[in-house]
Amino acid sequence: MGKLKAGFGRTNINPPLGIPIGGYYVPRHAERILDDIEVNALALEVNDQRVVLLSVDQCTLNNAIMTHMREHVSEAIGVAMENIFMHTTHSHTTPAVSRETDNPLQQEYYQFLLCRLADAAKFALDDLKDARMGWAVGQSRNISFVRRFRMKDGSVKTNPGIGNPDILHPIGDVDERVNVLRFDREGADTIVLVNFGNHPDTVGGNNISADWPGMLRRTVEKSIDE
Repeated sequence: MGKLKAGFGRTNINPPLGIPIGGYYVPRHAERILDDIEVNALALEVNDQRVVLLSVDQCTLNNAIMTHMREHVSEAIGVAMENIFMHTTHSHTTPAVSRETDNPLQQEYYQFLLCRLADAAKFALDDLKDARMGWAVGQSRNISFVRRFRMKDGSVKTNPGIGNPDILHPIGDVDERVNVLRFDREGADTIVLVNFGNHPDTVGGNNISADWPGMLRRTVEKSIDE
């Protein structure tokens, strides 16, 4: 088995004020930056085979946009597109990203985001160091809850209200697992990848924010430093 290498990269993707905010059914526009939104990149290498994982503070990115972004990153860093993976943190206080828009702020931000994705991936590749990987699965109880319910009339409602007498039963079960990958590296900082299934819509309003995924990143990094 080949020797594992791991690298980390990060870029700030704060938008210009006034840009539309996605995630709600009413128009919103950014009024201030509450906390930084970011692209975080993890690069892995085994036997000269490289993979890059990109985590983006956005609410949603459709398949066409994701494909275009992965193509751009692939060309910029020389890693095959099928080895580049992306996901969004789903914060509802991030810019609405669109390729087909007449809004000049969104047009400018899209090009900026393309550059920042490639930058984060390059930083991660440049940071590759020999590493050992470990994993664990923990629990974070009483945070998540099911929000979709079957009603007595057969309909499905989202958040029908606590104690609603018309609720028949919840649809699905809460997943309270916290999945963790840790990469301890020779002569370099430790990298931790955390996965927890929860809906990041706790901040709201018109301020740009990474919501609780940003707070989670800061908390995990502080705990590693200590």
